[in-house]
Amino acid sequence: MHRKNRIVFFIFCIGFIVGTVSHTTDILNLGFLGYTFAPFALNVFWTSLVFLDPLVILLLFLNLRIAILLAFIVMVFDITINLTYGIVASHTPILLGLITQIPFGIFVGFTAKELYHYKTWKEFLKIEPTGSMIE
Repeated sequence: MHRKNRIVFFIFCIGFIVGTVSHTTDILNLGFLGYTFAPFALNVFWTSLVFLDPLVILLLFLNLRIAILLAFIVMVFDITINLTYGIVASHTPILLGLITQIPFGIFVGFTAKELYHYKTWKEFLKIEPTGSMIE
């Protein structure tokens, strides 16, 4: 297996594991739909991430193309919503969370097109990249 490809796989898994743990912790501490400081639609979105983040991880192993598409959509919406709400509401904890979220989102964005060409992680991990952005 190509080392750089393993690193890409590892980063995807870790990023969505962190999201899963973060939102699970929030639900344990705040309750289901516990983001009551925000409008209801945002509360529903942030709560839904406790299902969407692990779904991305599961799909990474079952259907890479759908996983990459969902990962990209989740990150675009999550960063956009967090940044907008964080600025409008001056909500510092949300803005601080973007310190790690934005770089991960950029990583997902930059690797999504390349990864979408592969049907499975197994196929991707065995192929030596040649001039791709993942190299």
